[in-house]
Parts: sequence; structure tokens; C-alpha cells
Amino acid sequence: MSKSSIMQGRRLPTVFMAGISLLASATMAQPAYKCGDSSYSQLPCPGAVVIGADPRTSAQKAQADQATVRDAKSAADMEKSRLAQEKLDLAANRPAAAASKPRANPTKKKKKKEPENRVVHTPAKKTAPTTNSEKKDAVKP
Repeated sequence: MSKSSIMQGRRLPTVFMAGISLLASATMAQPAYKCGDSSYSQLPCPGAVVIGADPRTSAQKAQADQATVRDAKSAADMEKSRLAQEKLDLAANRPAAAASKPRANPTKKKKKKEPENRVVHTPAKKTAPTTNSEKKDAVKP
């Protein structure tokens, strides 16, 4: 695959998305209604004042659309440049990274080894006497 076909493949989605966003902005322009002093709605209300969704002229809108396409192209070019620079930087650092040995982390603490056959003794709990004879024995010193 040649570089030009790869680059065209990357630019095509960018241009396509810019075109879709332009179409979507044109279809979403709906009037808004001001109802009262501080209330706005998409649906008309009694005494509502219609507010234009896009106060720009068609020339201003066309200029903004051209700027959007130009910015998308510029972003694609900057991405291409960044990826090329990253590739060069990676190639420049690869031999140095392979030659260096990983260093031990001096701040890491070693865990103490516990004995394998560890026996834990817990003291037996004293229980309350349950029979009369146990109660008598518990009272005697």
C-alpha cells in the first residue's frame, strides 16, 4: 500500500465528518421561543417571542463552514507531522533503550519471610457455668 493511499484513507473520514457536521447543523436550526422574562422553550407559549436559532447571514455561515473544513485539514496535517516525529524519536531511542539494563528500585522494601509451619495458639475463652454444680464451684474460692 502506498503512502498516498494511506493518507487519503485517513483524510477521507475527516472530510466526511466535517461534511456531516455541516449538514447536521443546518437541520438542527429550529426556532426558540422566549416566554416571559427568563423562560425559553422549543414549543410556542402564549405571548411568546420567536428567537432566531442562527442570527448569522448566509455569507457568515459559509465562511464559518469553510473555516471548519480548513481547521479539520490543518488538524489532520498536524497529526501526520506528530506521528512522523514520534516515529523518528522512537527510532532514535530504541538502541539506547535496548543497551541499558533495568535498574532495581532502591525504595522498594522486601517482604519478610514468614515461617512455613507457623502455629498460632489462642487462649481458651472462659464460659459461664451452666449447671448448678458448676455454679457452686465457681463461687468457691
